Amino acid sequence: MDEELEAFRIAWCRDVAERAHGRAPDAAHSHMQAPSSDAMLKAAAPAVLPEAWADQERDALSLLLRTLSSKHVERVHEMMSQNTEDHTVWPEHVGTCISTIYAADLEVSAVPMVQHMPDELWYRILLHVLMPTPLEPMWPTMLPDNMSFQPPLESWRRETGPDYVSLERVARTCWRLRQLTSHPRLWRAIVQGTYAPPFSPLSCSWRDAYVHEPRVRMNGTYIATCEYTQQGMSEENVWVRVLHVVRFFRYLRFFPNGRCLSWLTTDEPADVVHRLEPGIRSKGCAAGHWRCLSEAGETLSRRGATILIEDLHDPTLPGYTFQMTLHMRSSPGRWHRMDMLEYASLNLQTGEVLPIPHKHARPFLFSRVLSYGV
Repeated sequence: MDEELEAFRIAWCRDVAERAHGRAPDAAHSHMQAPSSDAMLKAAAPAVLPEAWADQERDALSLLLRTLSSKHVERVHEMMSQNTEDHTVWPEHVGTCISTIYAADLEVSAVPMVQHMPDELWYRILLHVLMPTPLEPMWPTMLPDNMSFQPPLESWRRETGPDYVSLERVARTCWRLRQLTSHPRLWRAIVQGTYAPPFSPLSCSWRDAYVHEPRVRMNGTYIATCEYTQQGMSEENVWVRVLHVVRFFRYLRFFPNGRCLSWLTTDEPADVVHRLEPGIRSKGCAAGHWRCLSEAGETLSRRGATILIEDLHDPTLPGYTFQMTLHMRSSPGRWHRMDMLEYASLNLQTGEVLPIPHKHARPFLFSRVLSYGV
């Protein structure tokens, strides 16, 4: 195949040189070897204008590529007639490989649909990818008095915020969508749906502001795995020392409306994360409010945040509420790690605040959850 490509290149140089001197290319000599193709191009270049040179180059290259494509088709049909077992041939793709990769061929009309759609239409579609609106009811408006229907609402969107993950997946499709998804209008909508006003965008772009400004991720759960050992006793042999390893988990889920859930349990994450929904009632599960305090004095690369969780109320402990102070480590673009700084209980009758030891506490690591309530 390399010799054939070199032969076609030399023939193409010959055709360009003949067109430059006003002579039609001879088809009988189009596949003959030329002594020096570079010398031909240098000799023909001064006699041709740039526009005419480009047109002649495109026509000659298109002719040669069609010839090469026809030879490829003949070779494939010959392989199919011989029933070659070493090659797998797809008939629907025969003769289309070269013409599709040659973008300068004006006869090729197989252009992706994304290049024909206007930008404004794509922006509307991408905004719906970020924050889609609920569907309109498809039933009749006139209904009997004893019948009522509730339109389907996207409660998961209200609880997770803008779906920037889907936007980035769309951007990986092609360079055109990568360019469209980087528009400031889209990332401004993401910032407005994630942060509370007033907004402080960076001088570069809204996307950089979303990457570098601390934020609490809401499309999943922060999980802390804690372990400690407890000394036991052997009933069979008193000289044997028994140590029990106790493992428990602490889960935190945050919501855009300022609510949060905290659950302390020994159940594994696979059995718990899908149940963390508003209104859950279980032992060790408490609901409260959260707020984020950014460290404005630090640089962008080292800026973290302090998360305050207050009024954590556990239905099994009606006389107490709990408070938690967390520190979010600086990890621009990820924000997936939190450390517990303080943990205290508040007596509602006396107002006494008592710190709760948390020496076995481990950092919270974020884990994305695809669906809830299943």
